[in-house]
Amino acid sequence: MPKSKNPAKSTSSSAPSPLQRLPVNPRRKKVAPDERKRVATACNSCNVRRIKCSGERPCWQCSSSSRECLYPEPVEKVTIPKSELDDLRRRLADYESRMAGSSATRSPESRHTSALSPLNSGSVIAASPSSSSRAETSTIDGNLDGEAQRNEGKLLHDTDGTSRYHGVTSGATFLDNVKEFMRTIVPLVSNFNPTDVPGAGPGFGQVAHAPSGVVTAFLDSVGQYQTYDSRPLHLPSDVDPRWLPPRSDMADMLTQLRFFIQDGENGEFGSGGIFFWDVLGNAPPDPSSLSLSPNYVYDRNLAFYHTAFAFATLLSRTEPNSKQDGQLGEHFLARARILLGNPLDITMYTTNDVSVLALMALYLIENNRRDAAYIAVSNAIHVSIMHGVHRGCSVDEKGRRTFWTVIILDRWLSCLMGRPPTILDDAITLPLPQECPGLPCPAGLRAHIELSRISNYIVYHSYRVSVPQWHDGPEKVALHVETALQMLTEWLSNLPDGLKLRTEIFSMDRALCSLHMAHNQLVILTVRPVFLTAVKKAVADRWLTRQWNIEDHPQITHIRDCSDAARCNLRLGRWIRGISPVRTGKKLLLSDLHHIFNAAIVLMMHQIVFVNLRTNDVSDIEFAIEVFEGEASTGSIYGKDCARVLKELLALVQTLRALIFDHPEEQGPLPGEQILASLMHATSPGLDAPAFAGHSRPASGPAQPIPAGGEAILQQLITWRNNDDMQLYNSYLV
Repeated sequence: MPKSKNPAKSTSSSAPSPLQRLPVNPRRKKVAPDERKRVATACNSCNVRRIKCSGERPCWQCSSSSRECLYPEPVEKVTIPKSELDDLRRRLADYESRMAGSSATRSPESRHTSALSPLNSGSVIAASPSSSSRAETSTIDGNLDGEAQRNEGKLLHDTDGTSRYHGVTSGATFLDNVKEFMRTIVPLVSNFNPTDVPGAGPGFGQVAHAPSGVVTAFLDSVGQYQTYDSRPLHLPSDVDPRWLPPRSDMADMLTQLRFFIQDGENGEFGSGGIFFWDVLGNAPPDPSSLSLSPNYVYDRNLAFYHTAFAFATLLSRTEPNSKQDGQLGEHFLARARILLGNPLDITMYTTNDVSVLALMALYLIENNRRDAAYIAVSNAIHVSIMHGVHRGCSVDEKGRRTFWTVIILDRWLSCLMGRPPTILDDAITLPLPQECPGLPCPAGLRAHIELSRISNYIVYHSYRVSVPQWHDGPEKVALHVETALQMLTEWLSNLPDGLKLRTEIFSMDRALCSLHMAHNQLVILTVRPVFLTAVKKAVADRWLTRQWNIEDHPQITHIRDCSDAARCNLRLGRWIRGISPVRTGKKLLLSDLHHIFNAAIVLMMHQIVFVNLRTNDVSDIEFAIEVFEGEASTGSIYGKDCARVLKELLALVQTLRALIFDHPEEQGPLPGEQILASLMHATSPGLDAPAFAGHSRPASGPAQPIPAGGEAILQQLITWRNNDDMQLYNSYLV
């Protein structure tokens, strides 16, 4: 064997890399594990040198030779029958052959899409297979990218043009998705006028009017939401923080507020309330009896009472046009703000101020300023963390209950606006509230805490608000959804007997009814993405194949549970309004209104996918509209906006339902060519539709161009029909 002319060079060039490995020696005999004298896997350096490896990290050979000791990444192996492996290989080969011939043999939907692709001239001609395939792929990719962006949350604008981020769990984001869905399908139903459909109400079927039409404002409000956050509070500066109303007025306001947000007017609620506010049962002392130091403006605890008076004043505004700026308790709130001082000056804040910030947040929520409430709750939690309350440091039972009340508000706002909570559950080691003489029963508060933890799980795991895990597929997300629903079921079954509701008649405990409304809202929140996907599939099937049935849906049980939760919340809304004191004008809190609004939206979606229409559902939706019209009569812009949305969405749903289920002349599927013909006929009523062989009437003239967005609507229908049921929970699944 000839020797190398340059041994040194040959040796250096052949030095193995620590990342390289030799193949398995085929002549090597298999050795039983109990007879093995070598390690199962040698490091890369020992492997390429065919030397014995000791198996340490680093091994003895590499350590003595100062070599880098790297081991191969472990590869997980599975064992399956050979027949199953052969079957998988055959299926893979079949799929690859179909993909290779997709440009020549495509589905009917893609033939519709490619055959109707308009060129710059606007005429309808057949495109080449290759260009059609590329156009179809780019269209689908664009739709999926857009869906992913929508599912990540949105920057929604208020009426003043100020944008705020709302995540995927936000009701505003979900409603915006519903608006986009309705705006997409309006051209499909715009020329449908079911005058012979029984029960058609005002505006029934009229979905494509001029700008003065009944649903124009609803369709044009995509990307908007209702809030007062961009409008400053009109807080007077010339107020005396030491001034207090007459003691009789203070007692009345505190009694009224105690009914709405704690344990009843006289503590009669057996649940003890689902929040805790320390001094609602006692009026503040007379200012003249307090000894004040020269450098102290007033007892800071008085800030809590002023906030409570502001809240009570706001709740009392139930007369027509009574909700006007300057009449919503701003004077009391200004006094509380003066007593609290600068929220950024941490030297002034103690744990006694946490309840003030929490009650102030609740007032801001009721005043439709959720972003401001979000900041107030965040400040309260950070003050508590600064003093170690979350770890149980130097806190009594009152402080413990106050902290958990703030956590509940934080979780509710997090879920309401689709934003991360201020503090994670794992960071809190403070024990739950306990029985204590002189304090309300903690049962309702404890149940509310457990429910808020489930809410946090839904936000983080079902909707993936947390850091994305790219390996989580639809199966993993479906498991999270199942887990969340199971947690809600267990929460309900584990409630003490005193906290359970009877179905035939509800409790007189307002706080308990609100707690069960919150539970039903979480059921709705968990299932409504699947529900909306089912609605989209039902509509797409109406115009494509008509082979899809809601009863065959894999999540049909959960969809029905979602509808039942919505019905229960509307019943609870009626009940709560009925048991409210007459002197409060049968007042509902904003959280109650939020639950009623979401329940009405769900029942409207129910009417699109289910054939049978319940009479009670119709009356429940009418009740929701009546509630918000009543709120609107007080001057509430929030109530006016919600009433308008419900009425306009109902008109669209009635028309869509009539077209899907009730209209006898439109029962067959519409191929893609006829969909586009219908679109052009709807947008150009004075022109005949183009002649599509076998699908529409002959054209009297040359083919007209497809209206803008026609193909996009057809492609969107195909995308809806093929969408995964779990994708709306997580943009990473699109």
